[in-house]
Amino acid sequence: MAVLLVLAAHPIQSSAEDDLVAYAGYTGDYPGFTLRLDERFDRFDAEVWSRGDGAVGSEAMCRFADQGVQVVDGKLELVIRKEQVPASWSDDHGMQKDAYDYSCGELRSAPGRRIRYGRLEARMRAPRRQEASGYITSLFTYRAEGSPREWEEIDIELEGGRPDKFQANLIYGIDTWEWWSTRRWGAWEDKIVVGPVDEWRVFAIEWLPDSIEWFVDGKSVKTLRQSDIDCQPVCVPPQEQPTPIPDNATDIMMNFWIPNDVVQDNFGGNKRRNVYPMKTQYDWIRYYELDSHPMSANH
Repeated sequence: MAVLLVLAAHPIQSSAEDDLVAYAGYTGDYPGFTLRLDERFDRFDAEVWSRGDGAVGSEAMCRFADQGVQVVDGKLELVIRKEQVPASWSDDHGMQKDAYDYSCGELRSAPGRRIRYGRLEARMRAPRRQEASGYITSLFTYRAEGSPREWEEIDIELEGGRPDKFQANLIYGIDTWEWWSTRRWGAWEDKIVVGPVDEWRVFAIEWLPDSIEWFVDGKSVKTLRQSDIDCQPVCVPPQEQPTPIPDNATDIMMNFWIPNDVVQDNFGGNKRRNVYPMKTQYDWIRYYELDSHPMSANH
């Protein structure tokens, strides 16, 4: 099936407009890239986005539900509520899901609206640290399919337990379903000090065929090159297998969830100060296609 580029959800401009707030010096112009998605969240656009109905594996305490995704006053809000979610079928996971005591929110690009190579950036903020001590909120690319099944994921993750850091990830694996088992292909994650993430910040991923670079408010904070992960001349433990820079068309994803008691002290943070309902917000999202590698029907 042909995979199409995400269509603009707002008239595309060539530079930053007065109503697009970012950071000092932001222009929105990147040589070698073309703006393809300019989402301001004036409304929920079902042609571009879909709501998730699954959950984040066994480490999450909440189920993604429609009420966890809302557009309010020009902002996307992902919301966690303490409420019963009955057992039901998940279209995303293709299986029956058990009941949960919390609902949460996930947004993904609609079927047929995938991206490949380019710059993905968003102005976003985590919930206030005084009211949210345990959560994960995110902006990432995700694909897990094919034969053999390839897990390809590039992440920006904010955690309640580290409100002045963000985590930059590359996750890769073949025919594996559990996050921990991707360690065979390396543990490509860093928790980077960037200052408050419960204030508005612009996070970006620049994904090229031979590298991935992460930015916060226009400043480069991490670069991962193909030469870093290809096991040449040998793999560095715990990596056992060479890892490619992802090269397939992928979904744009955002989600907001709470970790269970087992993992919260290592990832996400202890939930003892959480006040529900709690929300994370996204002001805008932009995707710029890499001009040298445009999408085609073959990707």
